[in-house]
Amino acid sequence: MTNRAHKGKGATLRNLALGLLSVTALTAGIGGALGQETIKIGAMTSLSGSGAPLGKITETAWRLAIDEINAAGGIAGKQVELILADTQTDPTHAVSEARRLVENEKIAAMVGPITSQEVMPVTAVTTEANLVQISTAASPDISPQIAPYHFSNSPTGVNQMIPAIEYATGTLGYTKLALISDNGGMSKAAVNEIAAYMTTIGLEPVGVQEFPFRTEDMTPQLFSLRNSGAEAVLLLNSLGDDARKMLQNRDEIGWEVPVFGSLTTTNYAAGNVQVIGEEAFNGVNSVQFVGMTYCPSDPVGESAFAKFAARAAAAIPDLDKMGGAAGITPYYIEPFILKAAIEGAGSTDGKVLADWIVANAGNIDSMIGEFTASDTSHFLPSKNALVVVKTPYKQREDGLTERVDCQS
Repeated sequence: MTNRAHKGKGATLRNLALGLLSVTALTAGIGGALGQETIKIGAMTSLSGSGAPLGKITETAWRLAIDEINAAGGIAGKQVELILADTQTDPTHAVSEARRLVENEKIAAMVGPITSQEVMPVTAVTTEANLVQISTAASPDISPQIAPYHFSNSPTGVNQMIPAIEYATGTLGYTKLALISDNGGMSKAAVNEIAAYMTTIGLEPVGVQEFPFRTEDMTPQLFSLRNSGAEAVLLLNSLGDDARKMLQNRDEIGWEVPVFGSLTTTNYAAGNVQVIGEEAFNGVNSVQFVGMTYCPSDPVGESAFAKFAARAAAAIPDLDKMGGAAGITPYYIEPFILKAAIEGAGSTDGKVLADWIVANAGNIDSMIGEFTASDTSHFLPSKNALVVVKTPYKQREDGLTERVDCQS
């Protein structure tokens, strides 16, 4: 799908959302949220539908964060209520649930949904309601011009792949890179941007393939990429299940091509390796936030993420099935971003909060890496926040993954 077609689809979804809005109902009572007894945060996730595997993970992460925030005194001295909504992994239903959260629950801010194709129409609801929204959506189509009060704690797809491309070409010397991605909004938009970036370093993908969410088999796509003569494959996807299936199918067809994965590959590697085994991860590198990585000389258990990983392991019995602490981190930090902004700005007004985040993103205490924001980009992780890791499934005892750029 071309960028033009993708943007057209996004516009259609936003128009659908706007058509369903009752502006008067949405905006009533929002400005006084700090005057209420509690602060209500809406939390939208896929508890059912194709994105359901992430539903439990996101809910668990958000509830852990809210429990910690409340135990430490809440936000601006007020306890926080998490109001959960199931998007059913469906953009239209997501809009209906967003309206319910705003009109009936009187939320003060929102976290989620998960996928870009759900987030896009929901931003129409939060924009009209003057609510700040934090998600992991990584589609570059969700710009400040379209969604002025939306911020993402995910880097865009192209920014995830740039460190991998630089390592594959600059350090390892590969020149024939292929690309395989899911059919989500973030990935579709990123494919063209990745190809465009590669042209700036004198390369172009030797093959490009796409698969649907939660596919049962991607061997046809892999056979096509193998026939293209690819020396290495870039994997861009949103679901941990799809990363597992790609590596499993690669192993099944006996193709030992190196793979360079996105954040999803890293964040769900610990869980996936239990299903497909370590051999399926031979030749796999992926990217991770620098705050979640280590070099052998770094002390054990001292980083902010390491301390969080210990708390999470104690609080969540089945954490390993969720990909370990890394698997819940993207969602766990979202309520803390809201806390910093609301307390920093002294308001729950969407425009006020957005202005504060743009001006102060670099000062938000983030355990994953440096944040930044501007009038043209609300993707918070800076270019310095991502690095390539080795053996992504193998975490040190404190939950950190080893970087490839460590000096001996």
